[in-house]
Amino acid sequence: MFVERSAARIRLVRTLYVLACLLPTLGLVGWAVYRSSSLATDPLLAGWSRSLGFNVTAATIEHVRPAVLRLHDVAVEGMPLQSLVGVEVAEVETRSEGTLLRLPSLTLDAAGVSAVATLSLAWLTEPIRFPEGGVIEVEALAWRAAAKPVPLGGWRIEYVVAEGGRAIRIRREPADEDELRLRAVSSPGGPRLEAELRVTGGLPAPLLAAVTGWLPSFGPAAEVRGSLQASATAVPGDAHRWRWQGVGEGLVTGVDLSELAAAAGQRCRGEGLLRIEDVAVEANRITAARWLLSADEGELGRGLVERLVTVFGCRLGEAAARDASGDDWLAGPPLVFDQAAVAVSLDRAGVILRSPGSSGSTLVRVGGQPLLEAAPDRIGFDRFAWLFAPAIPGVLPATIPASARAIEVLSRLPEVPETPAGRF
Repeated sequence: MFVERSAARIRLVRTLYVLACLLPTLGLVGWAVYRSSSLATDPLLAGWSRSLGFNVTAATIEHVRPAVLRLHDVAVEGMPLQSLVGVEVAEVETRSEGTLLRLPSLTLDAAGVSAVATLSLAWLTEPIRFPEGGVIEVEALAWRAAAKPVPLGGWRIEYVVAEGGRAIRIRREPADEDELRLRAVSSPGGPRLEAELRVTGGLPAPLLAAVTGWLPSFGPAAEVRGSLQASATAVPGDAHRWRWQGVGEGLVTGVDLSELAAAAGQRCRGEGLLRIEDVAVEANRITAARWLLSADEGELGRGLVERLVTVFGCRLGEAAARDASGDDWLAGPPLVFDQAAVAVSLDRAGVILRSPGSSGSTLVRVGGQPLLEAAPDRIGFDRFAWLFAPAIPGVLPATIPASARAIEVLSRLPEVPETPAGRF
């Protein structure tokens, strides 16, 4: 009797152990294996890829705590398999007010910045595709420059859904004056975008060029400071194109003059300072601007001097008069200058080049003597575009140049009247 009762109790204890301990443990282990396997991670990554429109991959995914995922070796790729953004570690937390993405470090290049800008614009204008808001915290952001990454500190991006519209706020951390605000609002003519940018600490010029898609190349070491207020409306019939208008001012330091001259197919060397006193944009075209470009020393290619004389109407000064004759002048070495400064004023009537300050009409000095004098007259936009057209020695152009770079420049300036271009 005693043995039978003991055996029954043993069977009961074993059954209870299996039901209360062993099966839940095996279930948890199985669930953990499943959550970390491709059966669970692949659908998760596929869902993110469909939502973002880019291919998202990760080597491993950890479930740190409820509603928190930690991803390792994350990559966002374009097509065909172009790497856009890559991070070693990313933490994703799902909250009632939206998703929080934490990145200990992030290095971006032009392709990555363009991808972030594209996704931000899509979030503002496609609420069905992106129904929720969220926050991205980057502890250490860096810009991938030619030599080495440029550290930019910590940044925070907030995607806010509010009544009547959506907004994005990008600011440097700890919080300071540097920030970008974007807002999408409803208007009688359709959706409208509003933007406000303020930069006091300096941002790499190539980074801003990647965001806008059309700023000139100021060189890898150039930095931009300034402010901008702008708005945009969608182009009728094309919701993915926008007509921008706005005003701004700024300062660009560390300008590589060789980069600016290369855009015109010319040679120049030195480091310049570009002061943008004001600029106004309407329908994606610069309608008015005043800026000053200066450099203390450098080299000026003779081909650029010749182009400024023949196309812009500038005059050679005393320093060039004794050396400006003969067919071999263009083949000579670059001219070493000790001071160069040009003030540019642009409006719908054309472009004016002048010398800033009280230095008369002199734009460039060599050995203290004037090398180049400013043109006395206003320059038409068709003539201005010829600066960026291929040079043909001995030939003066008569029409607007069929050069891709020149046409791009014209597309950013006030429209030229549809009349035959006269000869210079």
